[in-house]
Amino acid sequence: MKSTLLLPAILSLALVSCEVTMHDSPVGPPPGTGIAGVSFTVDTTYMLASAATLVAEGRVKNTGTGNISSPWYVECFFYADSTMSTILGNNDAQIGVPLSPGQSAFWMITLSSTNVDVRRFPNFKVGDFSAVYKN
Repeated sequence: MKSTLLLPAILSLALVSCEVTMHDSPVGPPPGTGIAGVSFTVDTTYMLASAATLVAEGRVKNTGTGNISSPWYVECFFYADSTMSTILGNNDAQIGVPLSPGQSAFWMITLSSTNVDVRRFPNFKVGDFSAVYKN
């Protein structure tokens, strides 16, 4: 009788302890459809120390021959320094305007973390940009 009750209790505990949220997922861009024919420019990076947030701002340009319809997203990785060997995390920003060939839009992407004190990385860099339509 005890083993009959013990098995459902163990399975319930295992299922609860394995719950994964979006924040617990491995580092990497979210699933989506990549957009080809875009170029990225980083205009500035800075830290909001009081909010423990890293900020990157720049522009994205449609260098392709087709239109990019909205909404779409710019995403990038945040690195600890210019060696770009230690990843702090990644994030994205929604772009709410369509872009015709040759047009540009501004973007701003931020990163804050409960796992890493980003204030320890004032010389952070951003890279590995991509433009995607999210599913």
